[in-house]
Amino acid sequence: MSCEPEKVTGYVDGELGPADRARVDAHLAGCGTCARQVAEERALRERLRALAAPEPPHGLAERVSTGATRRRRAVLALWLPLAAVVLVGLLFARGAPRVLALELARDHAHCFGKPSLPAVVWSDEARVVAAWLREQGQTVPTLPERAAGLELIGARRCPLLDRRVAHVYYARDERHLSLFVVPGSARVEGVYATRALGRHVELRRVAGQLVALVSEDAETVAAFARSFESSVADRASAGAPPI
Repeated sequence: MSCEPEKVTGYVDGELGPADRARVDAHLAGCGTCARQVAEERALRERLRALAAPEPPHGLAERVSTGATRRRRAVLALWLPLAAVVLVGLLFARGAPRVLALELARDHAHCFGKPSLPAVVWSDEARVVAAWLREQGQTVPTLPERAAGLELIGARRCPLLDRRVAHVYYARDERHLSLFVVPGSARVEGVYATRALGRHVELRRVAGQLVALVSEDAETVAAFARSFESSVADRASAGAPPI
């Protein structure tokens, strides 16, 4: 083996395999130059290990901490007002009639767009449907069993963004109507009517509760609303409790 300083350094650092280490051992026995390199590198490593660890500059930790705190404050100062605006917007939208109409139209399309309705209670009897909804913690006004040529099929409770609503299904042939009873706050006075997602939606107060009617055409909603409100008024004038 001729002199190979890199191999000698690897020998000192313990990075050589058994075969290379054996070759360097044999070379060192007859090479004073490489033997001196081994001695010098080992001495250098001993001196380096003996050196004390350097102390960080005075106040470095405090400056780093202060800088991090300032960056956090800057980020919060930027994002907190934006978050507040978003929160206020969400709270305002929560009871906006247009937002409710969009959600209810979407749920109507979702349920009637399935191969079979996802009703949880199936019945054409209003008492049965109303009783099931009461068991779920939601009361409803007097439900008609037939109105505007449509018949009661069943019901379920559907989730909106911030609440669950009673969703009562009516249908006949290819005509569909959803009657929703919407709990919680909503800025609806009188009747609010609109088109949303290709459906006609009407929000109105009936017997102190917010009711929404959703169907594919305005005539079906209008005819159903007349029959519905008439049956509620007749029952109230007769002194009968809601179904």
